[in-house]
Amino acid sequence: MSENPHQVPDETSRATRNMYSVILRRLGVLVVGLAVLGSVVGYLVAGTPGVWGALMGAGIAALFMVGTVATMMLTADKPLPVATAAGVGGWLVKMLLLFGVLLIVRDREFYSPGVFFVVLVLAILGSLGIEMAAVLRARVPTVDLSARPSTAGTAGTGEARDPEA
Repeated sequence: MSENPHQVPDETSRATRNMYSVILRRLGVLVVGLAVLGSVVGYLVAGTPGVWGALMGAGIAALFMVGTVATMMLTADKPLPVATAAGVGGWLVKMLLLFGVLLIVRDREFYSPGVFFVVLVLAILGSLGIEMAAVLRARVPTVDLSARPSTAGTAGTGEARDPEA
């Protein structure tokens, strides 16, 4: 580990990147599934506008999901304030894009708002489940054991060990 006390340990950043790789793969499957199934169901419910609603919902969901995971993977070895700032900044950019898209398509009739909404809600719920399951199963160390001071020679002596030694 480097001398920088704010540097994230290598094993932590590696485990974090592995966790987000798993999340990214599963989210990819979710988005493709939502696009395909949403398009089929959207077509049956609302015709061609249903297909466009499903594809738009899956596309926006993919933008949000991939953007978040990419940000977290890129900042896995950075100090917490940097990762947090990147996450919040990315979220703000995605919100601006979402509001921009919604303003552009607000009064358009080429897509089904109902199918769009349902696909987005399913994407949100699915991504929450995927991310929670991956985080709960991940083995990300939260303590850097290599930075712990050695206690050899002080056990049972009652002597306090000088942390500067």
